[in-house]
Amino acid sequence: MKYGFILILFSGFFLSCEQEISSDQANSFIKFYGSYLMDQAGEVEVLGNGGYAICGTETSQSLGKRMILIVTDKFGNVQSGFPQYYVEEGLETGGSSLIALQDGSGGFILSGFVEKTVEGSQQVQKDIFVVRTSSNGTVTWQRSYGSFEDEQVLHSVEMISSGYLLAGSQVKDGKSDLMVMGVTEEGDSIRLGLNYNNPYAENSTATYLLNAGDMYLCVCTFDKVNGEGTGIQVLTFDDELSPLAKNLSGEFDEFGMCILDEGDGHFLVLGNRLNGSGVSEVLLYGIETNGLLITNSTLNATISEQNTDLIGERIIETASGDLAIAGTRKLGNNSELMLQFVSSSYGVEEQVTHGASGAQTGKDIELADDSGFVVLGTNSYGGSSIISLMKTSASGDI
Repeated sequence: MKYGFILILFSGFFLSCEQEISSDQANSFIKFYGSYLMDQAGEVEVLGNGGYAICGTETSQSLGKRMILIVTDKFGNVQSGFPQYYVEEGLETGGSSLIALQDGSGGFILSGFVEKTVEGSQQVQKDIFVVRTSSNGTVTWQRSYGSFEDEQVLHSVEMISSGYLLAGSQVKDGKSDLMVMGVTEEGDSIRLGLNYNNPYAENSTATYLLNAGDMYLCVCTFDKVNGEGTGIQVLTFDDELSPLAKNLSGEFDEFGMCILDEGDGHFLVLGNRLNGSGVSEVLLYGIETNGLLITNSTLNATISEQNTDLIGERIIETASGDLAIAGTRKLGNNSELMLQFVSSSYGVEEQVTHGASGAQTGKDIELADDSGFVVLGTNSYGGSSIISLMKTSASGDI
């Protein structure tokens, strides 16, 4: 295991947002964005011009939480006209998922939440909040969708035909069910939606969507029968949104995170499991499909470390054909951003961690143009947090 410690105190974070990065530093950098209050990272996309787009949530002392879009050059420097913020009638909002249309030249779709006060009470409910923008961040349209209870979006993709597909959860009678809904190019909700009811659910959630070209795969966390914990579930469906379901989990609590298309009907599901000692370990399940039917599933790899929590968030294929997982390594109250490498045959390889004062968590990862990695995270210190963007070499170093 190799540790890459970034010796940056939280007070130094204030300066890092203003520092420009020269071309000879382009192969590796770390940048911080936000207001240094309670900012949270959502997703990152690599753009056609080599730059990066980030969505998330920024908290302002005077304005509260706001959905944020940041567009940078390839060195992580914020471009003119950004950040952009998106709100609805002064209400608090936040961003969790980002689609870069035509690699950013066609604009962006940001998905997240808007918090609305329940009429006649002091309670706040969360509705879905979606914004489409131009490439310079100007709003093309924005919409909110919801009911009298909470909805949330965790991930989104472009649909096979046209429009956008959102995955998350919807609360009914205090219980959270899986939710997938469609939105047209113009922002209208598609009547045909998927609420995959689980009568045993307390906190079941649709976590990640994959558009495989002729069908969708959705990775979920679901509640098992008789309160026996949580498991990983994969839904397969097409634009008719009529799902087939496959449960992958074993005897312990497992949580579905994302899925990778390996080609020829083979997919790799990333998850996390609380083992018998209550320690979190990373799982890689392989599944095979025939049309919408999942015909086979196997546990390809378990990644664990004694007395240390390993939490995987996203997985990508590297330029060499191997795999890289972004997430968090947590030991006690300390956490570091983790890059875990896995061979193409699912052998567990080197782990690289990056940390500083406070707590770092890895949220998303993309392959950069030079075969290095772009890793999005949240850096916390005390009661404050900011969004971080890290550009590493192909070996994960800075």
